[in-house]
Amino acid sequence: MCGSEGFITLVEIDHVELYACSKCAKFGKPVVKRPKPDQRPRYKKHQVQSKAKTKPVTRIPPKKDFLHDKILVDGYGHLIQEARKEHGYGRAQFAGLIKEKETLLARIEAEKVIPTDRVVSKIERELDIELKTDISEESSSVDDIIPRATTIGSIAKIKRKQK
Repeated sequence: MCGSEGFITLVEIDHVELYACSKCAKFGKPVVKRPKPDQRPRYKKHQVQSKAKTKPVTRIPPKKDFLHDKILVDGYGHLIQEARKEHGYGRAQFAGLIKEKETLLARIEAEKVIPTDRVVSKIERELDIELKTDISEESSSVDDIIPRATTIGSIAKIKRKQK
């Protein structure tokens, strides 16, 4: 405060910490410097407990036996439409009953959309009809079940058979 040099001490004068000589230090209180605590908070407000890291479980889907699966019958749209009319339901009323959109039901009846298993089970339950049948053992070869695209090789085989 006074500008003299020599031994100075840290004092608090009017809520301000100053280094002052021994003559000026009598106007304030001596300040005892404490070591600073860690800057880290003592606890975290939103501390999330970390879980032990484990390997993610990979689930292998069950294998489907393709030859013992059920397929949709031919003409399923006509069957649905006839059964719906027999029960006296309009398209909108039946769509509300099975909790599906009317446009989806219209596309299924027109056979523009193949219904999912969940929708098929709803329709079968409400109309008491069977829309899925087992694949018969007679057509159990995979070539009969899965249609193949026409290839150059198949055209050559057809021409050889014709000659």
